[in-house]
Amino acid sequence: MIHTLLEHKARLVAVVAIVAFLFRFAEPVMQHDISLGSIGNALEFASLISAAMIAILIYLKQSIEAIIVKHISNKKHTAVFGLGAFSTALLENERFGANRYIICEKNVQNEKVEYFRKSGMGVIEGDVMETGYLDRLNFETMEYAVISTGNDLQNIELAVRIIEHCKQKGIDSTIKLVVHIVDKDLNALFHQKTIVPQMDGSHKIDIKTFSFYEEIAASFFETSYIDGMDNTVMESDDEYHIVIAGDGLLALNMVYEAGKIAHLPNENRLHVHLVDKDAQRFKQKILKSYGGIKHVLTLHAHNMDAKTPEYFDGDEHSVWKCDNLTHVIVCYDDETRNADIVTNLLDKTYLTEAVDGTLHTRISFALYHAHSLSQKIDADREHLYYIHSFGDERSICTRERLLEEKTDLIAKLIHKGYAEEYNPDFLYDLNDKAVRESIEKKWYDASRLSDKLSNKAQSKHIGMKLKALGLTYTPSSKPAEELLVINRKLLNEKLDKERETLGVDDRFLYEYSKQLPKLWDDKSSIEVDYFPKAYSTMFEKLIRAEHNRWNAFHYLNGWKYSSVKSKPKKEHDCLKPLKAFDKPEQQLTVIYDIYAIMYMPNYLANAGFEIRYLD
Repeated sequence: MIHTLLEHKARLVAVVAIVAFLFRFAEPVMQHDISLGSIGNALEFASLISAAMIAILIYLKQSIEAIIVKHISNKKHTAVFGLGAFSTALLENERFGANRYIICEKNVQNEKVEYFRKSGMGVIEGDVMETGYLDRLNFETMEYAVISTGNDLQNIELAVRIIEHCKQKGIDSTIKLVVHIVDKDLNALFHQKTIVPQMDGSHKIDIKTFSFYEEIAASFFETSYIDGMDNTVMESDDEYHIVIAGDGLLALNMVYEAGKIAHLPNENRLHVHLVDKDAQRFKQKILKSYGGIKHVLTLHAHNMDAKTPEYFDGDEHSVWKCDNLTHVIVCYDDETRNADIVTNLLDKTYLTEAVDGTLHTRISFALYHAHSLSQKIDADREHLYYIHSFGDERSICTRERLLEEKTDLIAKLIHKGYAEEYNPDFLYDLNDKAVRESIEKKWYDASRLSDKLSNKAQSKHIGMKLKALGLTYTPSSKPAEELLVINRKLLNEKLDKERETLGVDDRFLYEYSKQLPKLWDDKSSIEVDYFPKAYSTMFEKLIRAEHNRWNAFHYLNGWKYSSVKSKPKKEHDCLKPLKAFDKPEQQLTVIYDIYAIMYMPNYLANAGFEIRYLD
């Protein structure tokens, strides 16, 4: 009511002024004493009354807002710092949800703030960088802080201030900072120990950095298998190819995400073809951003101008007709340009294959702000079977994607299992406070953010491992105990015979895992009871694929091989192929790769996912 009246305060002023004027002027009229003086007095009275009314409404509005903020702050909530495009889209998606939000914004006199205020979200006005501003927030009940002020450096500065604030105030509750950083170099800097102080376990602060284009790229490969929708590549040892047409931030992130996910059991080499008017320049940009990418995939640059007919030449020697070309991804930062290129590709390059039904390449293009059009394209499989849109803002800017609660849980379970004895039946009761605290304690004792990011990357490769086994996973409302039985049965069905042949059954793994503490206590006493050699079974091929995935993640993030491990220097002695492991302490770490496979049923059951046969 108060907000509605203030929205129409011009009309309110007019109505109140007229009523006050008539009230004051009524007496002179009744006494037949109409004069300029009496009119002036009535006007002055009307002005005072209307001003007082507005002041009262503003005071009431501020009081009501303070009550709303306090009410939200007393319970678990999310704070949003800044209303950039990404955070605005997030809040738009959450307008009618059950989650609580407080918006921290310097300029509250704008339509966006009023829009979300009416939805029941709290608003705290002021400059977040001013001394004392953070004292106005309740970090004890704050679950998430989304930092998106529109400036990378300011976002980093605010994140560091929040970390220091929580340390100084002794905040021991769990908080996740979600920090918007577009510049890859600044992102890397932020992850260093000098920028983000080492946590000692008492300050439970988790950190995720993100950008809109990074989220789009990650989402794309979560819903589109990089090796294609069938198993033609997976079941061979052939090289395979994707085309990325673009030169901007999204294209850069697409290459990075492809490098993280493209690790198959038969070590099929991925070739990424960069197509642009100045693709060679873009290739150099990629090499600068991801120096170790040459260890992960092969880059090709094709200088081609989409404004020329030659760009769409579809002869058998063109880049568009590579053998095992699983994807053509058109991802310029300009969505109109993307739509134009894809339309011409289908009409000029792939028309014959599309009509004959022999096109095996998935053609996708980024469409950011046309939600309705995007839905229609993806729904019309009859006429637009070969074209897929991705990157829709409303689909990307969701709480599930941004906060990654499920991914975080799986990553924490992965981290919890390090160095612990093998137990194929483990399932944590997440409703038990003591259990949750034990998981959180180990997670927040992690020495570096890179360890956590590595666990998250592993969780996102589960889909590729399951695909190799003819399986997939979907959300389920079934109890975790039931899910574990279902999930374990399907995985055992695929791998038990091979494991028995290799002598690596559950009993063996339990005894073998007891040696893990020797990696820290007495390396000289390590006995290598099992290490893969032939890689002739799917079980051992998956072990190799997991290690290759681990290598790729570290190479892409600037790590290098060294015979002496040094995390501060980003150097690791395991950054080499499994077949090159020649020390017992290196070979024993294969247990971690086995855990990554054998614990998939457990991770997924605990997170509410059911393993199923792949259609």
